[in-house]
Amino acid sequence: MITGLGVCCPLGRCPADLEAALLSGRAGVGPVRSFDTDPFPTHVGAEVPDEWLPAARDASGAPLRGRAESLGVQAATAALTHARWSGGGALDLVVGTTMGEPTWVDTWPAGRAAPPLSDVAAQELLLSAPEHLADRIASALDPVVGRCSAAAGACAAGNVALGMALGRIRSGSAQAVLAGGVDGFSRIAFAGFSRLGALAAHACRPFSADRDGLVLGEGAAFLLVEEEQAARSRGATALACLSGSGWTCDAYHPTSPHPTGAGAAAALAAALRDAGRLPDTVDWVCAHGTGTKANDSAEVAALQAVFGHLAAPPPASSIKAVTGHGLGAASAIEAVACVAALRSGVVPPTWNHRAADPACNWDVLPNAPARLDPQVVVNQAYAFGGCNAVVVLERVQP
Repeated sequence: MITGLGVCCPLGRCPADLEAALLSGRAGVGPVRSFDTDPFPTHVGAEVPDEWLPAARDASGAPLRGRAESLGVQAATAALTHARWSGGGALDLVVGTTMGEPTWVDTWPAGRAAPPLSDVAAQELLLSAPEHLADRIASALDPVVGRCSAAAGACAAGNVALGMALGRIRSGSAQAVLAGGVDGFSRIAFAGFSRLGALAAHACRPFSADRDGLVLGEGAAFLLVEEEQAARSRGATALACLSGSGWTCDAYHPTSPHPTGAGAAAALAAALRDAGRLPDTVDWVCAHGTGTKANDSAEVAALQAVFGHLAAPPPASSIKAVTGHGLGAASAIEAVACVAALRSGVVPPTWNHRAADPACNWDVLPNAPARLDPQVVVNQAYAFGGCNAVVVLERVQP
């Protein structure tokens, strides 16, 4: 079961603020502040305000050294506080990330990156590795954390981390796992997506016929996943149930999804099987919905493959129109949104949707929240390299 939530993203620093923004349509998108975007054709992003990232320190008193690290520590600490975790038992940490800590690469003078690298430069470069980010977050939580892991999976890394947590709980190798995703806004990621032509000019419009790309974002979110009896024995409150996960890698192309959505559909079907749920039991799908032409149409193809035979297939909406695309943090932030929807009965819409696209023939709940009273929801994440990760979350039954 899920017993604690922590988030820090452009829409807020707690689940309540996130939910309020998602339902009202308040977007965290604006002109990029972190660096000069004049060399790029796009100038908007979804950044966390600098004042939300104070000069935090780790458990030893040393200052945190990067944006991703500060985001991750804040969200992880909030999740443990929300769960009233006292540190009395062993706790695993699984950190999903795409970029690791990009601060070091972003601030390198060009000359230092030229080969051959000096020993000092090589050591600095290693500071950007995903496992180093995970270790730094763990050190800030010390002595709470036992095992610490970094989860790969590109922009699906948050869901990969949640799937790892579920596997450890089921196997008995852990009774509590703090799992989530972290990525900081960076020039290197912005430049990469810009070179791919994947960035929207002004706004992200998932599934809309006039969509022209994603808006790069950032953030962190963590969920405390506990074995049910262990959680109940310490008096924890059950917020939701993490009941299934499915992963695939279609390896169709380094950046483009398979146009038929085959790998995504396989991950979705695997997650439902793992949860012991049939397609007709799903009430809402929290879509990956990046706002790019290829990704949105492939995702709808996957939905059609799994749910298309139903008389009333579940609606699917994307929150990235207002959160931006937080890379490895995205699906973890979306998992927090899923828990909120399970508890309130209201699901967020796809904001900024202006025109139906025949290639995205699905109910995407355009521009208005819906009271669906969901019992079972699916959280989808589909990333570069055909890395697909889906999790199933359910309302806790009394």
